[in-house]
Amino acid sequence: MMKKCIILLASIFLICVFASCDKSDSGEEGRLSLEVRLSQNEITVVDGRASVKVSIEDFERLAYLEITKISGEKHTTTKYMANSLASEYTFEYIVQSSDDSQCYFEFVAVSNDNNSSKAAKLTINKGSTNVSKELVFTDLKCISRVTGAEVNGTNGLPAVQYVVNNRTNELYNVGGTDLGIVWELQPGRYGFFFGDTFGSDFYPNYVNPGPNGGSWRSNVLLYSEDKDLSDGLTINGAAMDKSGKNAREICYGGKDGSGNGDWTSIPTAAIRANGADYVHYMNIRNWTGWVTNFSSLYKSTDNGANWERCQNVKFGSKSNFGQVGYFKKDGYVYMVGTISGRNNKPHLARFQEKNIENQSEYEYWNGGGWVKDNETAAIPLFDDIAGELSIAYHPEFGKWIMLYFNGTRYEISLRTADYIAGPWSEPLKLVDGWQYAQLYGSYIHPLSLTGDKLYFIMSMWLPYNSYLMSAQLKFK
Repeated sequence: MMKKCIILLASIFLICVFASCDKSDSGEEGRLSLEVRLSQNEITVVDGRASVKVSIEDFERLAYLEITKISGEKHTTTKYMANSLASEYTFEYIVQSSDDSQCYFEFVAVSNDNNSSKAAKLTINKGSTNVSKELVFTDLKCISRVTGAEVNGTNGLPAVQYVVNNRTNELYNVGGTDLGIVWELQPGRYGFFFGDTFGSDFYPNYVNPGPNGGSWRSNVLLYSEDKDLSDGLTINGAAMDKSGKNAREICYGGKDGSGNGDWTSIPTAAIRANGADYVHYMNIRNWTGWVTNFSSLYKSTDNGANWERCQNVKFGSKSNFGQVGYFKKDGYVYMVGTISGRNNKPHLARFQEKNIENQSEYEYWNGGGWVKDNETAAIPLFDDIAGELSIAYHPEFGKWIMLYFNGTRYEISLRTADYIAGPWSEPLKLVDGWQYAQLYGSYIHPLSLTGDKLYFIMSMWLPYNSYLMSAQLKFK
C-alpha cells in the first residue's frame, strides 16, 4: 500500500547498445543501432518525486540524452550532454502542482554520429496534491555575543538582548575571530569552528576594521553544551594546545601572506558522519579574489579532541565545492557548495555517510538527476550569488532552509524548498547589512530544527566576532 509523501523509487534502465554492422552486399555502410529498454514504464507518486535509475552502455559513444516531458499539449525537451552524465545515474522528477494528472517522459539517446535510439517512455501518475505553503519569518533579534570581550552597543557594535560574557578572550585566547560553523558532535554537545583567530590583545579598529592583534591561528574549535538558546549561547570549552592557555589551530595554515603560497585554512562546514566528525575547509593562497590552493577535509574520531587531514578528498581551486554547507537526511549527506568567494552560484551534491572519504562515490545534481563521480555535471540550484552558506531540513515545517550572504543586496538571505534540489523560493532578506554593518556568515544551529525559532551564528567585520541571532518562523 502506497503511503502519502513517500518517494517511490523505481528502477528504469536505459541500455543503449551501439552495434556496428558489416557492409551489406550493396556496399551500404552499416548504421548505428540503439536499443532502449525500460524495466518499468509507469509510476504513481503522491506529493513527491519520481526517481528512476538510468544506465547507458557504450557510454563513450554517447553525444547526448534527450528527455522530453509531455503534459497535455505542452512538450518540453531537455538535452543532457554526455559530459554532464555518467554511464549510470538517477533521473529525478519533482511533481508540480501545475502538472496534469498524467504526464509522460520520453528518453532518446543520440550517438556521436547522430544516430538515435527508439524513445523509451515513462508515465507518471500524479495522484492527489497538497499546495505547498510559504515559510516566512518575523521578529529578528540579536540574542548574544558569542566570542571576544563583551563590548556591545557602542561605536557601531550591535546591542544584544543578553550579556553572556563567554570570556573567550581570557579563557582561550580568542579575542577576535569570525564564522562559528556549528554542528552536533554528540547528543547535546556542539562544536563551533571559527576562522582566522587573534588573541586577547585584539581590539575593534574603527579606522581599519577586521583582524588585528597577535596569536594568529587560522582556525579554532570551541564547544558548547547549552541546550536553551533563548537567553544566549554559552561556550564552555575549546580544543586547547599543550600549554592549556590557547585554543589551538585544527586545520593547518602556513601564514604565508605573500599571496603565492599557503596563507591560511578557513573552515566552511562541519558534520558528524559515519561515527566521526569532519570539517570541510579551504586553503587560501591569496585573499585578493579568494584564490585557493585546494579545499579538503579534516577528521576526528575522538569527539573533536584530535584531528587529521583526509588525503583522499580534495577539491580544486575552481571547484564549485570550494565552500560548502552540509546536512544529513535519509542516509545521505547533502552538500551545497560554491566556488570559494562570494560571487558564485550554489551547486548540489550528495553522498552516503559511509562514503564521505570516498570522493568517487559523490553524486552531483545536473538539473534532472544525480550523476556519480562527475563534478562538472553539477548545475546551479538557482540564479543568485551566495557567500558563506548553511543548509538544514526542518522536519516540523517540512522545508529545507538555506541561509547565505549576498553582497549585491548587502544582506543575509533566506530561501526555502520542499526538496533539496528545488525549486527554491525567492530570497527573503533575513538580516539587513545597513542595520548590522559589514555582516557575513550565517550558520544554522541544530537546535533550530525543533519548534519555530530559527537560531544562527552571524559575523560582523568591525567587532570581528560572532553573534547568536534568532528569528520566528511561520507559514504565510
